[in-house]
Amino acid sequence: MIRSGILAVAVALGALASAAQNGPGSFTISGVVRSATSGAPLDRAEVTLSTAGEQETQIAETITGERGAFRFEALAAGKYVLAASRRGYISARYQEHEGGYSTAIVTGPDLVSESLRFNLFPTAVIGGVVSDDNGDPVGGAQVTLYRRQQQGGETKIVSADADSTEEDGSYEFDRLHAGAYYIGVSATPWYAFRPPQRVAPDGTLLSADQQPRSPLDVAYPMTFYADATDSSSATPIQINPGDHPQLNLTLHAVPAVRIEVHAPKPDMKHGFAIPQLSEDVFGSEEYQAPVQVSERDVGDQVVIDLGSVAPGHYVLHDFIVNGVNRRASISLTADQSIDFTEPGNAIDLSGRLEMSSGAALAPVTMLQLVPAGGGGGTVSAPASADGSFDLHAVAPGEYTVQVTTSTGILDIVQMAASGAEVHGHRITIGSDSVLLAAMVSRGSVSVTGFARREGKGIGGALVLLVPEHPQDNDDLFRLDQSDSDGSFSLGRVLPGNYTLVAIENGWTLEWSRPEVIAPYLARGVKIHINEQQTSVELPSPVEVQ
Repeated sequence: MIRSGILAVAVALGALASAAQNGPGSFTISGVVRSATSGAPLDRAEVTLSTAGEQETQIAETITGERGAFRFEALAAGKYVLAASRRGYISARYQEHEGGYSTAIVTGPDLVSESLRFNLFPTAVIGGVVSDDNGDPVGGAQVTLYRRQQQGGETKIVSADADSTEEDGSYEFDRLHAGAYYIGVSATPWYAFRPPQRVAPDGTLLSADQQPRSPLDVAYPMTFYADATDSSSATPIQINPGDHPQLNLTLHAVPAVRIEVHAPKPDMKHGFAIPQLSEDVFGSEEYQAPVQVSERDVGDQVVIDLGSVAPGHYVLHDFIVNGVNRRASISLTADQSIDFTEPGNAIDLSGRLEMSSGAALAPVTMLQLVPAGGGGGTVSAPASADGSFDLHAVAPGEYTVQVTTSTGILDIVQMAASGAEVHGHRITIGSDSVLLAAMVSRGSVSVTGFARREGKGIGGALVLLVPEHPQDNDDLFRLDQSDSDGSFSLGRVLPGNYTLVAIENGWTLEWSRPEVIAPYLARGVKIHINEQQTSVELPSPVEVQ
């Protein structure tokens, strides 16, 4: 007790000395660290203070006493980042929300920076055991934790963590936020056996229906809690702060099915890439590693054996044969051969990129087509010095167009195409060759201002810059969280027309949906950004809704 008391005093004195070295002033940041669930003050919490900005620098730290209090004195006027951590609780910044957004504390005349309430949430833990039909533990199983969360203004179920089971089948995910979770498990039965393939007397391989089968040629379907083999039937696990549920899963072995892919023999120029299998898991394609892959020549074809898998719905993709990207959706209930011997519909796409400023492109600039549904199948090509590019063997479908450089992402200001449909930054490719033109920018305009209500700055509000046509320009949205005095800063804004809104408790809104954001837009601030501007400071505050 004495030792920790001395440590707290020493740390506090060091914090004050550090603050003085960075410019002493007359302002104070103080408050109490509390449990977000019980409201009880938390002792032994470590609280740090850093300067705000692109490169944060820690200038002070302290440890709370029995009443959870912290205090930083002799501070200059400015913005500071406040963070706290304690064993058994989730480390966080002040008023932190998903995406890493938090409220900076602003010191200065007539600004409130004392008597702050800093809430920390108790950590939650999910654990359990994975076993087979006989109740025996399954070691080495891949356990994936999924979480329902806000991402890009919409609710998605995304992968949050992964673990491998121990020999006793146990797994554990710790330091979890409260929320809705899902669990999925993939594994291969340790006793699974597929007999070696047999050949005819003349040395040729027997057809699939003549190959021997074994009752041990089995597989585990990907299994979700509780006892579902389709993510759409998975049971959500609602976790509250401090929960520690034990969730056990049982894997059921089923007779495996075999997949063969028939394709033309690869030419010397292109060759081919082994196809990949994926399953739809919560709306995204998730790769399934094949147990066994082999290939053989049969006349003028190559036959690729993807081994044994559990029956189910799969997507076969990333299969490039002689420069043509092939893709197929398959529903496997029995052994299946997929015929890719017929020429694929390979589309050529060419065009040019141009900087809106008229400047030259960066030396390493890449154009990417990302499938709108996610998963594999992304194709890319470099742009030459004059901005021209060529893509070959593009599969028909809908893509999001992205432009990247070695130093970051370029924003698309405007895009047009012949031979394809363009909606915002998405392109739908059919059976015709495509000529694409895109104007890009680094989005260097910054927009600053204040979010207030009845003349008072509101911290922690969602500040959202919405483009004129939001449904087609989801990558033009910009967002920030207002600081304690209501100030905010939005960076990398492109020229165009926008509406700016500030929403209290808006971090759970699905603001990407037109029907959700529309009522707020009606009371928002209209802003026009032109190409000559590098920064915009709003003359009037934005009213917090």
